[in-house]
Amino acid sequence: MDATPKVLLIDLENCPTQIQQLKVDLDQYLQIVICYAHSQAKIPLSWLNELAEAIQRNKLRVIQMAQGGKNSADFGLAFFAGVLMQEHPVETEFIIVSNDKDLDHVVHLLKAQKRVAQRIGAVNEEPTKPAIPKPANNQDSLLICQTLIQHPNNRPSTSDALKNSIRSRLSQNIEAMLAVYKVLINHNVITVREEKVTYNDGSLKKLHAELNKS
Repeated sequence: MDATPKVLLIDLENCPTQIQQLKVDLDQYLQIVICYAHSQAKIPLSWLNELAEAIQRNKLRVIQMAQGGKNSADFGLAFFAGVLMQEHPVETEFIIVSNDKDLDHVVHLLKAQKRVAQRIGAVNEEPTKPAIPKPANNQDSLLICQTLIQHPNNRPSTSDALKNSIRSRLSQNIEAMLAVYKVLINHNVITVREEKVTYNDGSLKKLHAELNKS
């Protein structure tokens, strides 16, 4: 986690794939709040002990809205954004993961209170004209390689989750994320079949060594 404290608020209703990088997010954020009404998102059983510990330490809050409705999770996120604003220091950054642009109102309210805040959507929320990846910055690629090497048991298992994780590490820069993702594919670090990601540790270490020399 970098020096700036960050909290993450996840709208699980319309960003269900975000759950797949929850363990990575726990390393990066001071606190995480997940709100949902009726979600079918699943996590591996091997995560349960670690997530239970995070919940016990109040690092993770998982909130199911008592009354399901179209915008119930949005109201939950809005409420907890206010709660967390009171709990954390003024320099804390708020990141809301949701495709619902109505939550931009929450972002604007946080900014009105002199807080740093932003809403990000799912990676597959593409612009009308798909972005053309630029050549990857070597330092960006090196950072992602180091992350994958340091957290072999927390690697995202799907392409969307991996892109989300890369984007989070690169300050939410979509162009940089796409460029690094392309590098991982071109150097056979990852293989993607039916959205599932397989990692080649030999290629990963080789690329990491090459980037360290450059």
